[in-house]
Amino acid sequence: MTTTADRAASSWVPDAGLPRLAPGVELLGTYASSGFKDPPYLACRGDGQMVQLPGLLYLVAQALERGDSAEAAAARISAEIGRGLAPEDVAYLAQEKLRPLGLVAAEDGGVVDVQKVDPLLALKFRTSVVPRWLVTAGTVLFRPLFFPPVVVAVLAGIGVMDGWLFFHHGVAQSVRQTLNQPWFILVALGLVIASAAFHEFGHATACRYGGARPGAMGVGLYLAWPAFYTDVTDAYRLSKGGRLRTDFGGVYFNGIFMLGAWGTWAVTRFEPLLLIIVILHFEVLQQFLPFLRMDGYYMVADLVGVPDLFNRIGPILHSLIPWRPADERATELKPRVRVAVSAWVLVVVPFLLFDLVLILIHLPRVLATGWHAGALQWAHATQAFAEGKTMIAVASTVEFVVLVIPLIGIVLMLGRVGHRAVAGSWAWSAGSVARRGTVVLSGIALVGFLGFTWWPRGEYRPIRPGERATIQEVARTAASTLGRARPAVLTSHTAPAPPKPLHRAPVTTVTPKARTTTTIGAEPPTTVETYTTSGITPTTGSESPAPTSQTPMTDSSGGTSPPPTGG
Repeated sequence: MTTTADRAASSWVPDAGLPRLAPGVELLGTYASSGFKDPPYLACRGDGQMVQLPGLLYLVAQALERGDSAEAAAARISAEIGRGLAPEDVAYLAQEKLRPLGLVAAEDGGVVDVQKVDPLLALKFRTSVVPRWLVTAGTVLFRPLFFPPVVVAVLAGIGVMDGWLFFHHGVAQSVRQTLNQPWFILVALGLVIASAAFHEFGHATACRYGGARPGAMGVGLYLAWPAFYTDVTDAYRLSKGGRLRTDFGGVYFNGIFMLGAWGTWAVTRFEPLLLIIVILHFEVLQQFLPFLRMDGYYMVADLVGVPDLFNRIGPILHSLIPWRPADERATELKPRVRVAVSAWVLVVVPFLLFDLVLILIHLPRVLATGWHAGALQWAHATQAFAEGKTMIAVASTVEFVVLVIPLIGIVLMLGRVGHRAVAGSWAWSAGSVARRGTVVLSGIALVGFLGFTWWPRGEYRPIRPGERATIQEVARTAASTLGRARPAVLTSHTAPAPPKPLHRAPVTTVTPKARTTTTIGAEPPTTVETYTTSGITPTTGSESPAPTSQTPMTDSSGGTSPPPTGG
């Protein structure tokens, strides 16, 4: 229960009445099929973001929606929870707990400006491209594709297509023709980008089919690669089946795109279309990976009923230490869900750390390879323009751009990770000499290790033909680097040889979806963003999957008494 000082801090006075909900706020009830012991309640803000609330705060929000007086609200809520609640308590919860979440109107009746947090591994630098009304119109057009008979026919067609392509026809001629004709590469790149946009319409249509409202589509930067995204935060209001349909909608539309490419090949016999089918198979496999904010991550989150998996990493790891008390954000999960989330954490954390270490160790060589390949493609483009070979010039220019963007993205990603790590470590060590000393010494050790590893000893060399970067090779390289067994072989690439076009086929690549989750309590609110995304990643020009897009959900725990047993 709040103290007298707490109530005094509230702006409420008996004659003033309770505030009202902010414009556009919608109360949705419990989060269906949740993995929590006490299912949370959902509220949708006017900006489309979902807020997760404990039962007591949801009852207060309902009182504000009805326009109850403080006395009437206190009496009604007290009867619901079986404990006494004073009018001052109701006003305090409305002003000090709901208003910071953007659920209560400001003093002038407008919307409170809520500061957004920076979720881990979220889409950055995003901007809307396709407005909401146009996305909705597209979902009306594609809605029949989710009728059950159509779904069965599509899945059967994909099985027949794969059997014919991989066991009868093959893809050798598709690869040969694509690599021998520069303009084929441009066609392939355009189709891969079109398939990524169609993938996003799959998420949006599935969201709409279930009864939720998809938001805008746009582009952004996911980790190091450009990516499409679709805001499907509103899918949080759906049942588990509806949320999973939304998650699978993107790869389902990839399958439909493949069938379209196969049908077009049957009419035109244009072999590069079959290569697009192969590329999209790899994109689908990437989307199923649950380690990053791609479709697989949201599938796992919706299966276990916990929308903010990345925000659970810290609490789960702390709770696994035997001598430390379990974190409330871990114990509030159902036992079997806690086991599943803990297993996910124990797989994801080593995976992410391993990837980060690899990137840091090999960053100079990655940049050197990118510089060398970029210079080569630029020379190809320059010479081709001079000789009037427009298609070769355009293809080389596109490959140059596709090479440069991920390099810039890697630098930006490492900068964000470094900033978060430094800021978090500094805040964690505040007020403790031992912790601050540990942070400083760890920082010095990291800088020393990177300096030792990155020291050029002449000049960096790009990745050579034949190198595979298997775990065995990485281990040998690390051992050689740490042991200084022999100096690295260095090659200068300041002046690339006369161009010989290199043609590389591009490969494409709440909480679920774009959703935000904020937590109320002693800690500041946390927002979890989820976006359905498809991105373009160069593996010498390839497309990589991006996170699935949905707006963040706000998870609010706290309040002055436990959630109600009813309503």
